[in-house]
Amino acid sequence: MPEYPVFTDSLKLNNFAVSLFGVTAKKRKLQKNKKTMNNPLEKIRFWIIDILIKSARKLEAKRPKNPVVRNPKSLFSKEIKIPVFISSGFTIIAIYCMFVMGFAVNCKTMLATSIFITGSAVFFIIYVKNREKIILKDRDTVVLICLLFIIAVLIFQILIEYISPFVSPVSAFALMSAMLLSPRFGTMHAVFLSLFMGFLNFMRFDIFFLMLCGSIIALADLHNIRRRSDFISTGIKIAVVNTAIISMFYFFGSYNILEFERNIFYGLLNSAFAVIILLVFMPLFEKLFSRTTNMKLIELSDFDNPLLKRLMLEAPGTYHHSVMTADIAEQAANVINDNSLLARVGAYYHDIGKLKNPQYFIENQTSGYNPHDELTPAMSNLILVSHVKDGVTLAKKYNVDNEIINIIGQHHGTTLIHTFYHRALEESPDIDIENFKYPGPKPATKIAAIVMISDSSEAACRSIEEPTAARIKDTVEKIINNKFIDGQFSNCPITLKDLETIRDSIISTIIGIYHIRIEYKE
Repeated sequence: MPEYPVFTDSLKLNNFAVSLFGVTAKKRKLQKNKKTMNNPLEKIRFWIIDILIKSARKLEAKRPKNPVVRNPKSLFSKEIKIPVFISSGFTIIAIYCMFVMGFAVNCKTMLATSIFITGSAVFFIIYVKNREKIILKDRDTVVLICLLFIIAVLIFQILIEYISPFVSPVSAFALMSAMLLSPRFGTMHAVFLSLFMGFLNFMRFDIFFLMLCGSIIALADLHNIRRRSDFISTGIKIAVVNTAIISMFYFFGSYNILEFERNIFYGLLNSAFAVIILLVFMPLFEKLFSRTTNMKLIELSDFDNPLLKRLMLEAPGTYHHSVMTADIAEQAANVINDNSLLARVGAYYHDIGKLKNPQYFIENQTSGYNPHDELTPAMSNLILVSHVKDGVTLAKKYNVDNEIINIIGQHHGTTLIHTFYHRALEESPDIDIENFKYPGPKPATKIAAIVMISDSSEAACRSIEEPTAARIKDTVEKIINNKFIDGQFSNCPITLKDLETIRDSIISTIIGIYHIRIEYKE
């Protein structure tokens, strides 16, 4: 059966009519030609065109002006416009209803709940606007915040109703907020949820204090969590703290012996529930909201990962360069108190695009043969530039996280490929310099900038014949200065102080890598 074209606007259909009938299908000409044409076939031809144009215009009028493009690989696309006030308002209403469900419904209760929820919401909005402005710009993040609050309060209501308020795992949701959003936001989440728990249980201070202390211990263990199995050790620490807090209130006379024994059991159950919730919800939220956590980074850094294994076998020179760059980038991120693990993993993957044509990159040319000698400068430039785009495509194919993909796409920014540009200039002085630049984008984060500098520094210092400390220092300083002057850091929040600190760290690390020794006189 033949396939017929589908037209979504009048312009496309008009062009089709022109190609089909060999005439212009504008309405004025149609009307004029229909009056002058005596041939019935000509009239039928123009009549068909007229019907096609009118039908396409009707379809065009019904079509939305800004259609939503959905990405089938993720639940929440960046193109889906969810107003912040709608998601926030829905969360406030949902939490309000859940709170009222926990009490006898009367006017005083509803008024008290309204004051508490409204006050909490106002404080939350003020805090976010002053400290976490970037959150309000990302609709996925707003949806995640609202979802965490709703799920938390819903679980707490169920546990209060059927077991005990002591079982409510506030610490689990505080830790999830810290890992998925930020440590500061996790602390705020812990305070709010602890207050909510105290309010849900008729302003009981012991429950508020128990939940808050458990959350603080969980957040204090945040930097020790590298694998999902580490949740168990965090749960044990929460259990110890819960036992200590409940014992303290027992010694104060808040519980009798039966209540004490029961609450100790519930405190231990609380830590177990916290571990279960973390193990269940963390992978789910990581996938749905494309969040890159330390646990995910550890999984990506495993050298048994199929992509890294391919890099090691198919492009060993690039693999070695990436490992060296990772060491340099990790130390540089450490000294400015940024995510060193993200820097390391980003450096591992930054050059995976070279897997498509590994023999065209100098670090993989072991036989002395350089295929670029047989190519024009323009073709060589095209191959080098394409490794960034190929890397992004390959990373998406292997489901690498978005933060790593961003580093891959930004690690060259819009820098000039000097070698092939100057070769092209020798052949023709009219060459456009823009054709010999990487397409970008420029680094948007400090980590992407660190990987860019580390990548260039490692490659440049490796090519030094006698890598003395002075030569390494001059090379690294020149690289950073040139990229700064070229505006490669204009899109990221890196400061001059950061660049100085990063420079010193990179120089120190590279000198250590090359084991430079001072020569002593005999």
